[in-house]
Amino acid sequence: MDAGIVAALISSVLSAVVAVAATVWTHRQGVEMERLRHDLERSERDNEKRSAAKTELDRYREPLLVAAFDLGSRIHAIRKKEFLAYLTSTERRSRLALLGTLFCVARYFGTLEIVYSRLALLRFESADDTRVVAALLADIGGAFSSDQYDRVDTYHSSRFMLWREEQRAIGELMRGGPGSTATECLGFAYFHDNYDQVFAEWFDAFAAALESPEAAVAASARLARLQTLLALLVGLLDEEGAFTLTVGGERLAPDWVTPAGLA
Repeated sequence: MDAGIVAALISSVLSAVVAVAATVWTHRQGVEMERLRHDLERSERDNEKRSAAKTELDRYREPLLVAAFDLGSRIHAIRKKEFLAYLTSTERRSRLALLGTLFCVARYFGTLEIVYSRLALLRFESADDTRVVAALLADIGGAFSSDQYDRVDTYHSSRFMLWREEQRAIGELMRGGPGSTATECLGFAYFHDNYDQVFAEWFDAFAAALESPEAAVAASARLARLQTLLALLVGLLDEEGAFTLTVGGERLAPDWVTPAGLA
């Protein structure tokens, strides 16, 4: 075969190969660019979701922090500072001690009900910057509802137990009742004046446990677990250090969130 013809054929084949290779490369580049674009868009959407969850949490961070701090402080006072001795004081002090403690529990659940009503729960539980807080809130709810703590006889007798349904009912009532869209909990004066008619049925067993012998209350495994979890929650929520003290330039945590206070 003539050398010119061979050269022409080779050139033609090479051109075809190059064209095919270029087409394949272009296709692969297009696929890769599309994948990168998709990943970028998904990352942006995820960041928006995380930011939205964090923004919503920040909006209710302070009331949730206050509610968790007050509940943890009261549990510590019960466990370590003989607070329930007030139950045997004057009639007025006794009732204030009991209802004040129950109010701390009720306000925590009321605030939680408000937070959950404003947040997309799945987003709240999955976003990187809110996942730990969501897990702690779930753990606190589980510590209240578990029948593994403080059994006097059988699991039916677990003291200080509030089932999830009771937690939600108390939270709804503290928000103003079913269907309420209030963004603040009812105050102590309302709770005090309406306890017997509105809240008592949900708190009867819990209140009875509080009025049991103080030594048994102080030894409560449930209350100890709740104090630990609330201390962790306060530590996460208190980004500004509002609930710590500064002494000699050193920032100190309140005694109930320290290892000694938790022991």
